[in-house]
Amino acid sequence: MRSEAQRAADKRYAAKIQKEKKYERFVVNLNQEEYAHVESVIKAHGMGKTEFLRWAIQQLEKQ
Repeated sequence: MRSEAQRAADKRYAAKIQKEKKYERFVVNLNQEEYAHVESVIKAHGMGKTEFLRWAIQQLEKQ
């Protein structure tokens, strides 16, 4: 469980990122089974979600 100080720091960081408009969120809704499967496959390949997305885009661009 995150402490009150950690939650406050998270909130300040989120506000800073939103203010800078440096990043955009890429949200996708999956059912729980799909999410668990995707998560396990990505993890099994030693990737994070962002790294996976960048890799997938590269693969599509090669076609």
